[in-house]
Amino acid sequence: MYSERIYYSTMMPLPDVLFSKAAFPPFGKNFYRVEDDILEQAMETYSSSPDPQKRAEALKTFEHRWYDIQPLHMVFYPEDVIAINPDLEGFDATTYNPVFFPRPENWTITSATGPDVSAAFACWQPPTTLVPMYSSGYNESNIFGPVYNSLMEYDSWETKKAVPALAESVTASEDGLVWTIKLREGVKWHSGEEFTADDVIYTWDTILDPAYASVQNSPLVSTFGSKEAYEKVSPYEIKVTLPKYSILFEGLVLTSISIMPKHAYASIGPEEFRKHTISTWTGSFTVTTSDGKTYEAKGAVGTGPWIPAGFDAMRKAYRMVKNPDYWKETTGNVTEFFVVNIQGADAVLSALKAGEIDAHDPMYDIGTLVSTIEEDWGKVLTFDSYKWQQTCLNLNHPVFGTGVDTPLGKQDPSRAAEAAVYVRQAMSHAIPREQIIKNLIAGYGKPGTVPMPVTAEEYDHDYLKPIPYDLDLAKSLMEKAGYKYA
Repeated sequence: MYSERIYYSTMMPLPDVLFSKAAFPPFGKNFYRVEDDILEQAMETYSSSPDPQKRAEALKTFEHRWYDIQPLHMVFYPEDVIAINPDLEGFDATTYNPVFFPRPENWTITSATGPDVSAAFACWQPPTTLVPMYSSGYNESNIFGPVYNSLMEYDSWETKKAVPALAESVTASEDGLVWTIKLREGVKWHSGEEFTADDVIYTWDTILDPAYASVQNSPLVSTFGSKEAYEKVSPYEIKVTLPKYSILFEGLVLTSISIMPKHAYASIGPEEFRKHTISTWTGSFTVTTSDGKTYEAKGAVGTGPWIPAGFDAMRKAYRMVKNPDYWKETTGNVTEFFVVNIQGADAVLSALKAGEIDAHDPMYDIGTLVSTIEEDWGKVLTFDSYKWQQTCLNLNHPVFGTGVDTPLGKQDPSRAAEAAVYVRQAMSHAIPREQIIKNLIAGYGKPGTVPMPVTAEEYDHDYLKPIPYDLDLAKSLMEKAGYKYA
């Protein structure tokens, strides 16, 4: 048993990625061994049906079943609390999920004068790689996110709606199997090379190639089956024919896969990717464009609003400069941007007070320190976090997993699974969620019920009532599992 904080790596709920039988290790992240026929069928229907109504019903079935049998215990839904420079305008809470990241191209430091304005963002955990296809955390996407683009992107944290990015339009057949992607023309890579369909094909091919061992390989294999599923129609059009409908195409492939430049990366072998300049932002490498010109890259090469300018080892900071040729209009006055690694909530607030940073990611959990922040150097912001804190169980356990070692399970093996449910329900009612929220995160959160962000549209508020802290009820549930109390 242990506790962990979880978030989906998309804005579209994908419970099968975490809880399906197909996600058992070593092929997935279902370390808990969640295995239930009703949950499994609901996840399968949700992920494979092109019918929005059927998907909605399946997700509701998943939520209700989870709430009833409590495979794992959702403790609370945290509310993110951060502090920013009071002179910072244009800050959007888009830093709390791998598909979101800082957007300093729209930041304005109102107190700054002159044409060159610098801003810094603090991130607790240093990255292990800055190649998107190897990353699964926002400590890394906070850095590479402003450099790359995906085919579609989310317009704001408030709406969480997918809008065209490198794809100008995406259309689907009625059965959701055939997709036409028309790409935005006139987009330039940082090297000056034109962005085309070849780059999208190269990105998907590379992720699907097992030699590169991308963490995105499994969902792409599940979605496409093979490289035969997509083809280049013209320099700015791609046709995709899925072997079966998959919600991953919309929820992951279009919005969460950063497109990589074929002309700059194709010559980098699988064994070099993780230690190359594109991953470390140390040193530089020369990129040759199709017209014979050369470009010296000090990190990744993207189409995004920020160009890597290397790693500052003394400051522990990743430096970027604003892309003057970015394809989308921007509004801020910041021209130089740093992502700085700072560990510790006290340390990050000290850096903010000293003017060394302008904002930070939410992993610092500064809720208990809010009272120490003075308005002349820090402005406190709170946002829904789209994640949850859960107590994790090993469902192979003979008492709360399979139930075979409960008194009821021993007496009647056919009721062992039923007994395990009673035990898990009892454990859930023994969790003082309100007290934990008050004492651990200073009240910045809501009681947890199921692995679905409480602010998500799909969360069924009518059914998913807070689970009360009730030791008498917990005792009665243990008695139903066959345990006796003196």
